[in-house]
Amino acid sequence: MTEKRPHRFELESSRRVADGWLKVDRLTYRFETFSGAMSEPVTRDIVRRQDAAVGLVRHRGRGTLIFVEQFRIAAHGKSDGWIVEICAGKLDDGESAEEAMVRELKEETGYEAVALTPVASYFVSPGYTEERMHLYLIDVDGEPGEAPGDGDEDIRLVELTHDEAYAWLDQGQFHDSKTLIALYWLRCQPR
Repeated sequence: MTEKRPHRFELESSRRVADGWLKVDRLTYRFETFSGAMSEPVTRDIVRRQDAAVGLVRHRGRGTLIFVEQFRIAAHGKSDGWIVEICAGKLDDGESAEEAMVRELKEETGYEAVALTPVASYFVSPGYTEERMHLYLIDVDGEPGEAPGDGDEDIRLVELTHDEAYAWLDQGQFHDSKTLIALYWLRCQPR
């Protein structure tokens, strides 16, 4: 790509329209278009949410992958609401993605990380939220500690071989984007 990207941006207004579990700001802005002209004013609602650390957990001794299953209210209605997914959680204030991943691994699975490898960082859905996910490959060994779950979470661990996880992937049994991204990435890695 040889052409320069537009870079001018003008924020005309910003106001908070929701201040609960999710924070939502309504922004009106203009941006420089590829032609060099400024766009007409655009108004969008933006979900303000902390970044998240997410991890594909691999058990070294057993050669398996460990997922968590829990009820997700936003998925209920378009499914039964029970989602099998990789370990994940939001970053607390002042916490790095790596620190959050270690904490969430312990809270959700009971395992301690033997190794933590950064894979990628990506926006969840930049059309409406600023949230990024920081994906890790996490190696564990041995047995988990205390029962998984934190606060209002009810979590069950699901342990699959690589082949079983890839079969679930091919059969459309995973319905969570972070899990799909992690598994497609893993399948592309040399064994």
